[in-house]
Amino acid sequence: MTDSNSQPEVDLLKIELAIELDQGKSVSEVADNFGVTTAFVKAVKKICRDEIPIKKKIKTRRFTEAEQTLLVERLAIGESLEDIAAEAGIKESTVRRWCKKHGVSVPRNIEQINLTEQNEIRELLEEHDQTEIAKAYNISRDAFKELQEPLHSMLDVETLSYLFELLRERPSASDRILCEIAKRVGLDIPESAVGSYRKRLKLLDLI
Repeated sequence: MTDSNSQPEVDLLKIELAIELDQGKSVSEVADNFGVTTAFVKAVKKICRDEIPIKKKIKTRRFTEAEQTLLVERLAIGESLEDIAAEAGIKESTVRRWCKKHGVSVPRNIEQINLTEQNEIRELLEEHDQTEIAKAYNISRDAFKELQEPLHSMLDVETLSYLFELLRERPSASDRILCEIAKRVGLDIPESAVGSYRKRLKLLDLI
């Protein structure tokens, strides 16, 4: 970036970078595509997304029936499957197998969560504690990770660009009003996606 860039241009560039990152492109790829430094892209990414936690190394050893029972009982009283597996040095799939054997409810995978619940969880993720949500909906860490994608990530670049301009022009308008405006030009945008994108732009200080 150079000093000659005006603030509106810098703001627009930030949101374009965020869009590319939301679509799964790497920092270096985005930097090359836009002719900016990787440091600049990383700064945008840091604002937009939490860093992925480092996985603990999995160790292998045999567990007695008594040890298996103790670990499963911890899950039954509210401890998370991932914490138990990490502490014991075993795979989450192993804990799941033991749960099934001992008749304990196993946190659900993404395939077991219907679309209505998925949308509810995504909306709750915007403002509520992740641990409480995972416990309330009984979902696995893998499912939770998939649901952490922002609601606006389902929108294509053209729709996001239109919504960006709309939010810049009418930052105080409600999500419902903005959806109605978008419908007039043939864009059917969910209110939840508008709200998610509004929060993203606020994080980037663009509205």
